[in-house]
Amino acid sequence: MKNILLATDLTANSDRAMERALKIAKEAGAKLHIVHVLPGYKEKKLVSTLKEDTEDLIRGYIYDYKDSQGLNVVINALQGGEAYAEILGYARKIKADLIVMGTHGKTGIRDLFAGTTVERVARKGAWPVLMVRNKPTGGSYQSIVAGVDFSPGSRAALRTAMEISPKAVFSVVHAYSIPVYAGEMSYVYIESRAVMEDEQQKMLNAFLKTEAAHFKKEHNGATSRISGKLAQEPIYPAIVQHAKKSKADVIAIGAHGRVGPMPGLLGGVAQDILAEPPCDVLVVRD
Repeated sequence: MKNILLATDLTANSDRAMERALKIAKEAGAKLHIVHVLPGYKEKKLVSTLKEDTEDLIRGYIYDYKDSQGLNVVINALQGGEAYAEILGYARKIKADLIVMGTHGKTGIRDLFAGTTVERVARKGAWPVLMVRNKPTGGSYQSIVAGVDFSPGSRAALRTAMEISPKAVFSVVHAYSIPVYAGEMSYVYIESRAVMEDEQQKMLNAFLKTEAAHFKKEHNGATSRISGKLAQEPIYPAIVQHAKKSKADVIAIGAHGRVGPMPGLLGGVAQDILAEPPCDVLVVRD
């Protein structure tokens, strides 16, 4: 990674995302761009004062960060239109590899989450988005759960997570479902279940083999710590429950997956996890 963009609203708990972004930039040797979108005031003198005060506030935090030495940080208080549009425009300008943001403050209700700045950046942008929920402890992420449906998006999410924290333990969860038959047709369900489980396990094993080889190639022969879990249940609970059980630091998901009889990680699932995250969440588009 060369350019990481932290978009901060400077509200309560925004320091969590800032600290995580600083850690990632430090470990990756990347330039960290920190932006805050100011209200759309027309008074030039007021805007100028707000811009200066905001940038000074952020500089103060960077100065107090214990591992700030050697970090390449650019700070900008932006004044313009809607926050999400300014953030995406800046990401495009610097060719960002990752956008880091804090939580939206409206957890638990999807309808409230829809339309927030985080949701719009994740949905409308082409860049990986890391939403930071928890206060960082220690160094880099240690445990990452990746929900996969074998689509380009879910594969990209896993690879991005591996780039962010190559030393983490990765648990790849693939959830699937089959029709349930009743009565005299129950034997069809039993047979279908066995066949489907075997097919899905083979696909998961092939996926893991490919990703382990890719990791080894990208990290100078290093071996990844990656394992797979097959779950016959809906995607959302499979991912969230496994993340809670394994005490994961991050959930990595693709924003969109394949459609059809066996839908993958569609936008709805990504949005549900972002709306009520049990931990930090990394969302990557196809």
